[in-house]
Amino acid sequence: MESLRGYQTAPKTAKKELADEREKFNAEKKGLLWRVSDAEDKLAKEKQFNANKQKEWETTCERTNREMQTTHDQIVKLKGEKTQISNKAEQERASHQKRENEYIQRIAKLEQIIDEKSVESRASEIITEEANAD
Repeated sequence: MESLRGYQTAPKTAKKELADEREKFNAEKKGLLWRVSDAEDKLAKEKQFNANKQKEWETTCERTNREMQTTHDQIVKLKGEKTQISNKAEQERASHQKRENEYIQRIAKLEQIIDEKSVESRASEIITEEANAD
């Protein structure tokens, strides 16, 4: 009988060891499942975070592009206005130069007439002096 007792305790010990191993395995499995679940949650949060950042980036790019387009349009408009103003200023300069040349020519003609009148007047004075002197 005693020899049978040894065999009976061996299966009990083996069953206990198997149960302990199974419990350990289940605990490790549960721990791994929790870690996987936690990692999946973190991954989902990171994906959502990245999606939000992508949307923010796209919104920022769109706003920046609109601002740059508006600035470009303003620059083009201002260049057009500058060209118009420059052309008008050039026309005014040319008109002013033309009037100035006309005035210079008039002054020259008036000076010539004055000189002629002065010579005539001087000649008349000389003739009058000669006539009075006789």
